Amino acid sequence: MKQYLQRMFNLIKQKPFFFVLVFSFLIRIFYLSINWPLWWDAHVYIGMGKYIFTGGEIGIWESFRPLIHPFLIGLIWKLGLNPIAFGKILDLLFSLIAIAAFYKIVKQVSDKKTAFFSSLIFSVTPIFLMHTGMILTEPLAMTFGLLGLYLLLGHQHKTKIFLAGVLLSLAFLTKFTLWTYIAGVAIVLLFNKETLWGKTKNIFFLGVGFLLPLIPYLILNQYKYGNILEPFLSGSMIVGTATWLYGQGWSYYFLHFFLSNPIFLFSIYYGYLFFRRKIDVTGHSIITLTITILTLVYFIFIVPRKEPRYLVIIIPFLAFFAVKVILMIYENLKQQQKPFIKPKAFLLVVLLLLLVPMPANLSFESAPAFRTEIQQIITEKNITGTIVSSDPSFVSFLDNKIITLDGMEFAAKIYGKLEEPYQLIFINDCDLICKPKDNECVSEKAELLAQIEIENKEIFNKTIKTCNYKIYLPLEND
Repeated sequence: MKQYLQRMFNLIKQKPFFFVLVFSFLIRIFYLSINWPLWWDAHVYIGMGKYIFTGGEIGIWESFRPLIHPFLIGLIWKLGLNPIAFGKILDLLFSLIAIAAFYKIVKQVSDKKTAFFSSLIFSVTPIFLMHTGMILTEPLAMTFGLLGLYLLLGHQHKTKIFLAGVLLSLAFLTKFTLWTYIAGVAIVLLFNKETLWGKTKNIFFLGVGFLLPLIPYLILNQYKYGNILEPFLSGSMIVGTATWLYGQGWSYYFLHFFLSNPIFLFSIYYGYLFFRRKIDVTGHSIITLTITILTLVYFIFIVPRKEPRYLVIIIPFLAFFAVKVILMIYENLKQQQKPFIKPKAFLLVVLLLLLVPMPANLSFESAPAFRTEIQQIITEKNITGTIVSSDPSFVSFLDNKIITLDGMEFAAKIYGKLEEPYQLIFINDCDLICKPKDNECVSEKAELLAQIEIENKEIFNKTIKTCNYKIYLPLEND
């Protein structure tokens, strides 16, 4: 047994990059085998992909969503492939590329040991691991973003800076909150000690690369909405709605992210050491720290909704900061004759801080699904037209146009102004949630559900826990 472990350690030392990728692949394959249900947003992206490739005949549309990820998922569907199965495969692929790019970044700005441990922590952090198979934007966006930083941090040639700008633009157009990547880079380039000509040249090539994908997107916005900024404006509005359903307060992320992932508490200490000049300060670390600070300030103080998953875009940097501190403490303990804790015991504590919270952070409840019932009704009633639904999940397995009610904030208005005939309505009343003690909303919800009952015929009714699930057909189609 001892010889086997020694061989494994020798292999890791010889090929750390290979080990990180194989380990990350295997743990993600295991995670995918659990087959967690998709989130609301994933169904929206699949529906938008169908909308794009059918000119709006089927699927759904939300203007505040970036287009690159839905376009890719829609292309998969257009090719006749299963968007859910292949969407999960793409999640796996992009997650591995992001991990590989991050390893290469840390290796070139630090050393192999730091790269190895940083990328492992990044790989197994629950909030990043759970994005494998969820068909969300983060794996693809972080792939673009980290590849862009890799080009920028390792090479100062104008071509590489230009390509970095292109990749950072694609990252932004995949997930808008990655504006912090390009902003962090631009700030550091602007205030570094290079000559004015050098600064101007670097920012110029970075900016041209960034604008190359961005300008066509803005033109598309003007054509479709009459406003080049519409997706950004509507996105800012959306994160300010139903905030009571989400976390609030400036301390939220410390309590629900850092304390839930205590390994990253070391990254906070890194920030302290950085500003006290007690740890190496390089241009590379300034860029990653600037991106991290911008992201934290944005989500803590500006975005009303608070969710731990928002911070997934800075997890690689937090992992890097944490490992730098952990290795520094470990080396200091080794040099002391009577350390307060033995070096190996310290590493064991660090391992426990990483692994113990994982089960709790990875657990989430599966919502009931009525795919079989819906498909049976679709077949029996020959429903080929529009479906109105309180959630978008059916768009992932039905090739119909779906109109979502989008919560109580918009449901009554959307239902009351339907511009086309529909053939089926699915309602989960738990999707139509009112703020506690909001009697006006409660009354509006009751009126909406009563109106739906009057104007349609109920053909399916099931209550699970406190949620009522109903399927209706319009009276004229009955």
